[in-house]
Amino acid sequence: MTSSVPPSGATIHVLKYALLFLVGPLWGSQYIFIKTALEDLDPLDISFLRTALGAAVMAIACLIFLPRSGTRKLRRDSGSQWWLIAIIGIMETGLPALLIAYGQQEIESSVAAILLGTTPLFTVVFACFLLKQESPRVGLILGVLVGFAGLVLLFGLRTQTEAALDPISGGLILVAAIAFAISIVLLNKVRDIHPLPLSRDLLIWASLPLLPAWLIWGNPGSLNITWASGLSIAFLATLGGGAVFLIYIQLIRISGPTFASLSNYLVPLVGILLGISAGNEQIRTTDLIAMLVILAALFMTQPRGSEPAGNIRSPR
Repeated sequence: MTSSVPPSGATIHVLKYALLFLVGPLWGSQYIFIKTALEDLDPLDISFLRTALGAAVMAIACLIFLPRSGTRKLRRDSGSQWWLIAIIGIMETGLPALLIAYGQQEIESSVAAILLGTTPLFTVVFACFLLKQESPRVGLILGVLVGFAGLVLLFGLRTQTEAALDPISGGLILVAAIAFAISIVLLNKVRDIHPLPLSRDLLIWASLPLLPAWLIWGNPGSLNITWASGLSIAFLATLGGGAVFLIYIQLIRISGPTFASLSNYLVPLVGILLGISAGNEQIRTTDLIAMLVILAALFMTQPRGSEPAGNIRSPR
């Protein structure tokens, strides 16, 4: 008789850091890929194609990796909460994909990464002050206030220069951050569902309302897809979509949500580095100051001590 040998502590230690440094770059790099895709495609084209193709990829993955014997049970488990999964799918993928693409028409990818770095702060507001899922503490309250002060700095200091942020575009990206935060809070209510079919169903529900909008206002008959935009959509639909969600869930399971939430610090850093190196963007000192303030706020809202392993914290 054979018995499985559990991984050693050293193996788990290496694995959790490997997953952490996968999640941060994968999520942080999506903004430069959106910028590249916008050179050939409209925001509606990008948002629908990335969600629809992502749903197709995850559906194929479910057929390959999930045994048929367990598929029926998984379908029953998720079927009883279809309405909640639909809301999460729209708030976690569909709406943000659309808002970010429209916002990045007027805002650099590096600044978009900084703005979306506030997602954990909005998550704390919803989880603690509205839904009472967390107990308020001094550090958490101060962290939220400091984080929003960072946003004021980002917009306010930019108005003193020629590169003032477009308020509508910035607002769209902040609304996307709020939508992400709502979805993260709601994801805790479906954490018992297998992440593979959950990711598939979230992307399917995200695609459904985008389909008629794309057919009516998009460009389904005249898509101008080049190699650059095509590869960008492929990344956003696969590694930047369902795949990184699965990696993040696995990271939470082996390391806990507190360690996994460290990816919050990597996302804006990766976004800025790629914006400068690959997007030829000019990052300003005021942007870096605002980012450091927001990162300090994230540190202040970090939970102290142990945390229930089931809670999901946003890495956006």
